[in-house]
Amino acid sequence: MPKITGEPPTAFPKLSADWLDGAVSVRWIPVAQIIRPDDQEENIAAMQRDPFISGVVTVMLFASQLSAVDTVTRKSNGKKLGGTITGMSQTGFTVKKSVGESEAVQANDISAIEWDGASGDLRLGNIDETGGKYASALQRYTKSKAETKTPSNELRAEIDYSIARATARLALFDPDKQQEAIHTLLAIQKSSPNHVRYFESVGLLGQIQLARGDLASAKESFDIVAEAPWNEYKLLAKIFLARILVADKKLDDAIQQFSAAAATAATDSTIEQSRKYEALLGQSRTLIVMARCAEALNILEVITDNAPADDGPIQAEAYCLQGNALQTLGRGKEAALAYLHVDILFPQEADFHAEALFNLSKVWKLVQLPDRATDTEMKLVQKYPNSVWRKKLAETSPTN
Repeated sequence: MPKITGEPPTAFPKLSADWLDGAVSVRWIPVAQIIRPDDQEENIAAMQRDPFISGVVTVMLFASQLSAVDTVTRKSNGKKLGGTITGMSQTGFTVKKSVGESEAVQANDISAIEWDGASGDLRLGNIDETGGKYASALQRYTKSKAETKTPSNELRAEIDYSIARATARLALFDPDKQQEAIHTLLAIQKSSPNHVRYFESVGLLGQIQLARGDLASAKESFDIVAEAPWNEYKLLAKIFLARILVADKKLDDAIQQFSAAAATAATDSTIEQSRKYEALLGQSRTLIVMARCAEALNILEVITDNAPADDGPIQAEAYCLQGNALQTLGRGKEAALAYLHVDILFPQEADFHAEALFNLSKVWKLVQLPDRATDTEMKLVQKYPNSVWRKKLAETSPTN
């Protein structure tokens, strides 16, 4: 197994073919592996072992109790605003400060909200959800709802939207939860339509409807998302409307839609550039379905080379698709290397990690490495027992 040592990276490394023989030494230890938001118990224990850190944390907690305010972190600049959230709508709200002028915050510029009056499990649930631990996040949100006393209407809706969002993310991974997720999303959209989480929740609803094959309902949902006033949401709607065309076997139309979405992304917007890469990924996936794998590989190379190296969702999907194209072309070792990028560098991207493990187990058999195939199958079963890829493995290997 390759040895991992050394300094924090400025970019994730790419794996070479030597990785297959265990000859590569990857020199990096990300800060996220030292203090990880999803390893809260270990972080707390580490703080308690260090008297200085423990004292600082105590002071911070005491100070936070003295200043009982809502705190909003902006996505655009990382700045925090403290005050009282008022004037909630689908597109934003106002933060009324105790000193100084009030500030308006757009819904698409919200990175995080720390609500005065919410139990700590709401914040911890957000951390779990960001780390891909959706089941744990759902438990924490549900606990926060039970423990939060006399919440405002806005906070009550925030907790319910969080519960619906975590349920939806679970459903995108576990088809058995899709109907529950649809019910939960529709319920909160009906009871609290004037909330900053509304458009986000409609997008998740559309994704689940698409996964269920309900193309008409999915189109209705993304038509609503397209009505949001921000270009990044309009781009998201275009991308998923193109995916609906793929599901409807209108592949040429889908290619044009993906291309149009990619072309309209602003070059000076990080999130719109991310949407551009999402559109290019959709175009690549469609080209693979059309057996135009060489074209897909050219686009995927552009993505892996130019998209941010630490953009896990983009990079993980790109390497999965690269593996799929190479596998279709019968280039087994290269396909294995592509899937290994996901397994080694982006295991936190659960959806694509499970897909990569499923395909990697197949490729190991093709390149005559049955022991590695067995190990990979066991890893898929243990880590993702309820995923669609685990179920596909059971269909192809009845003994699993």
